[in-house]
Amino acid sequence: MVSCGSRVALRDYRLFTILAVMKKLKTFVAESVSPRDFYHRQWEGHVVEEIVRLLDGKTSYRIVMNESLLRRAIKSASENAYDIFHLSCHGSDKGIRLSDKTRISWEDLADCFQQVSHMPTALVLSSCVGGDSGIAHAFKERQRRPHVIFGAEATEEKHLLTFPGACISWPILYTALAMGGMTPEAFKDAVNKMNQITSHRFVYRRWNGEKYRRYPSQE
Repeated sequence: MVSCGSRVALRDYRLFTILAVMKKLKTFVAESVSPRDFYHRQWEGHVVEEIVRLLDGKTSYRIVMNESLLRRAIKSASENAYDIFHLSCHGSDKGIRLSDKTRISWEDLADCFQQVSHMPTALVLSSCVGGDSGIAHAFKERQRRPHVIFGAEATEEKHLLTFPGACISWPILYTALAMGGMTPEAFKDAVNKMNQITSHRFVYRRWNGEKYRRYPSQE
């Protein structure tokens, strides 16, 4: 008969073994919620923060209500060498919208990253149409860019990224990255699984030295 103490020890050993093989994620979460979202406690960024912590990663969470605070968050993420910058906000195929209703085009968002010393390896855009090709085109024309851009591409009203959809989707991405590292295989695996359970049409773009290659491919 296995004693209670033995079961606890076995459980702790299994947990230690799992954490030991995981990759250490470093994720900076910046969230720009609307007043309505704030009132209803729809803070998807908090979910990402807690998932990364549970995966034994390093994370910081900031609410960025205007462009000045967004730039400050990007600068802080750079100074602390975060590998992933996760931006949660409202948006469209033209760019993003902040808490104070400031609209930032894809070109202006790309410019926000040009003055920092450390570019994140991955930019995750958790917004409606955050996976739009416009952000990839904007970074292509800049001198510096993240290696990976990840977001949802659906534009139809019924398929736009929602708070519940984000909350069930992003844990899949971060678990895949913690288990497999920030490899093409891990990102593709996450896209496939996320698109199986939602209709938001997540896409992943990776810089190949000349342009961003999209997955799933449209070629």
